[in-house]
Amino acid sequence: MKAVYGIKKCLLYLLVMIIFITTIPFLYGCSKKGQQQKKIVSNGGQEIKIAVSLADMERDGNRIIKKIMSDRQSGQGQNSQQNGTQSQQGGQQGGQGQSGQQAGLDVVPVQGGGQGTQGQQGGQGQQSGLQGQQRVNISWLDAKNDPAQQEKDLDQLINQNVKAVVLQVVDPAAGPRLVRKLAQANIRVIALETLPVNSPVDGYIASDHARTGELMARYILSAAQGRPSPLKTVILQGDKNDRVSRDITSSVLEYLRDQPQVQVVQVKEHTQGNPQQATATLEQALASANNQIDAVLATDSRMAAAAASLLKSRGLDQRVITVGVGADQQATRALAAGEHDAEIDVMPDLIAQYAFDAAVGMATTGHWQYDTQVKNEDFDVPAKVTPVRLITKSEAYLLEQRWNKMGGQQAQQGQQGQQGQQAQQSGQGQQSGSQGSGSGSGQEAQGSSGRKTTLRVTTRDGKTVEMQINGEIKKIETIDGAGAGKAGGGQSEGSGSGGGQSGGGGGQS
Repeated sequence: MKAVYGIKKCLLYLLVMIIFITTIPFLYGCSKKGQQQKKIVSNGGQEIKIAVSLADMERDGNRIIKKIMSDRQSGQGQNSQQNGTQSQQGGQQGGQGQSGQQAGLDVVPVQGGGQGTQGQQGGQGQQSGLQGQQRVNISWLDAKNDPAQQEKDLDQLINQNVKAVVLQVVDPAAGPRLVRKLAQANIRVIALETLPVNSPVDGYIASDHARTGELMARYILSAAQGRPSPLKTVILQGDKNDRVSRDITSSVLEYLRDQPQVQVVQVKEHTQGNPQQATATLEQALASANNQIDAVLATDSRMAAAAASLLKSRGLDQRVITVGVGADQQATRALAAGEHDAEIDVMPDLIAQYAFDAAVGMATTGHWQYDTQVKNEDFDVPAKVTPVRLITKSEAYLLEQRWNKMGGQQAQQGQQGQQGQQAQQSGQGQQSGSQGSGSGSGQEAQGSSGRKTTLRVTTRDGKTVEMQINGEIKKIETIDGAGAGKAGGGQSEGSGSGGGQSGGGGGQS
């Protein structure tokens, strides 16, 4: 009996072991799937709130920064929308595919959003990709050159769950106080161009100030070659607390050291780089030197343009060399007209790209891709230094192309006005689509032939619409401008283009 009982006990123990061993893989697989699902819920659809506080939104360089960052936001949102559509078409679950579409233009993929689909299968690839897509909400703050307004705007951010601020201070002396307020509220700060002294900023993005000064010095040294007397030079510097202006001036003086061809007769600071103050400084310098000033260097385009304007009013613009920093719109016009000699282009479009990446990176991961460090008294600040370039009249077209894109040139404004009038006329009724080209002949699209064209439109969901149009159709455009085509003989000049422009205005803008 004892032997039989022992055999039964062994068999029972063996059976339990077999059942335990065979169920382990299933338990492990279920727990792994559960972990993956939790990751999707916790990371998807979050909103990143950042703010950009600019000293003056009307400055040309700041207008470019706002445009580029806004375009980055909307452009990457479109990419996310396309990714969501592709995932849905690839056979993934409908709810996950729609999440990328619903985000629309506000979705910005951040850090590794596209890597999840590599080396994985089906749903796992899509799930990892969606984890990297988060909404970006940018608040734009315009201080209008008022330090008090800038501080008030930043104070209001503290309770708005903003994670990072791109800060361009109005008053460099107030910068340290503003940075500490934001830091105490656990808001990351990316300083733009001007670095607040001895402040705990999380990042600093600026153009190459040392290289800027070098290019300015090299330009006037080249102009001084072969002259019988030294080139008497005035340097119009910005605010005394503005590190950018100080760094540029220091670089200029360093490169002009032991260069007898150039004589710096005056270096003058100006509060917040005020152009009116700069004009007054130059007037005094000209009066004291009996107009014997040969060159003017300004650490800001606004001061350079003001100096060029004063010299032109006195008939000295062809004799006195002027060089500025910033390449704003007014300086560009003076440069192209031959009233101004050179500008250092700090490339604000590139600064905007880095600022966007830095703000989103700090808001999401607490890190960003900097390439150097800047000593700021008690702090070493992660920094990104952008390249600069010297632009003279012969290269002014490079700047004109930039301002043309911004609608800065009168010629382009005229073209845009004409397009706007055409679109408005087209929107007033179908009559604009049935009329002729508007060339002034007064003839309608029917012309002498009296032809009529039947237009049939079939949508992707099978709906069909027919309409009869007087005359022949030359061109048809879709609303987004992507499907332009031709129909008919096209003898009537623009007979169908009026309606096409009305629908395609959004694509053309």
